Amino acid sequence: MTDQIKFEDNYSEENDDELNQLYAHYNIVKKNDNASYRALPEYKEYRKLWRDTAVQHIKTEFPLHLDIEVTSYCNLACPMCPRTHRVELGKWENRMMKFETFKKIIDEGAPKGLKAINLNNFGESFYNKNLVKMINYAKSKGVLDVMLHTNGTVMDNKLAEDVVNSGLDRIIFSLDSISKEIYEKIRVNANFEDTVEKVKIFFNTREKMKAKKPIIRVSMVRMKENDHEAKNFEKFWGSYADEITYTDYRNQDGLDKVDRYTTERKENKSYACPALWQRMTINVTGEITACCRDAGKRLTLGKLNNSEYNLTEVWNGKKLEEARSLHENKKAYLIDACNGCDHIRGAIKPKN
Repeated sequence: MTDQIKFEDNYSEENDDELNQLYAHYNIVKKNDNASYRALPEYKEYRKLWRDTAVQHIKTEFPLHLDIEVTSYCNLACPMCPRTHRVELGKWENRMMKFETFKKIIDEGAPKGLKAINLNNFGESFYNKNLVKMINYAKSKGVLDVMLHTNGTVMDNKLAEDVVNSGLDRIIFSLDSISKEIYEKIRVNANFEDTVEKVKIFFNTREKMKAKKPIIRVSMVRMKENDHEAKNFEKFWGSYADEITYTDYRNQDGLDKVDRYTTERKENKSYACPALWQRMTINVTGEITACCRDAGKRLTLGKLNNSEYNLTEVWNGKKLEEARSLHENKKAYLIDACNGCDHIRGAIKPKN
């Protein structure tokens, strides 16, 4: 562990080569750097600490970020999603997180340095009727960056107004295509025209309310099915999104047998995952896992509501410390959950 790096006032994450190497699979092609909350001194300090934890492996008292799965139910069956494969195998439980459980998580984390939360994992968050209440509570306790991913299919005017008023900082619409045929092939059970209209409803609602938040981001998982649309994706959504991102497809759970990669994979066993020093995932079933992509819960660290554990103890516990040590010593492949990850099994590199 090393001392924190001193940053210049004009420090930019986008120009930090060391940080960007760790997130090479993730590409922001349009970013709103003028978002008001990102100008706050405390937010800038948080992002510098985010960099230190990733690159220098500085461990904080409590994770900077929590992925909190408020529901495991989803109305879609996207072929690249681990949930879809596990539902097909009968290995999935549909549950809703109670507000009291969420409150307990925030009450422990906020005073200890929790800065950001993502309110989903493999489910569609808007099916949890307490979602807006959860956002309100997290913001009231000082969580700086509250975000969620959604497929957009359940949005309507009333929900849009409630979300804009909730204090949510970022909403990420997972859309993946700009053509009806490909979109409906990827986003199984969704209707292309209907979803596009609902994203526009949200954008227009925010504009009508003259609100600066939440930042609206649209994202594409790049696969063989949609890779040819990547350049036009930004043009299609540019008028309705503050930010646009592309993420390379990854076989997150080892169950997808279809080759959807658009890029070559090369051996990268020296990769030390930054997530081990930044975040944890709380699944709606109660398991606390080291990785938000570990749908099989192979690296489970503890269980929520079990008197033997609390989140601080799990974060500083032996199991996670052992995982960090293996990653630092280039032995992450010895961890079952990590060896199945494309970062370890094969880093994604552009074909060029």
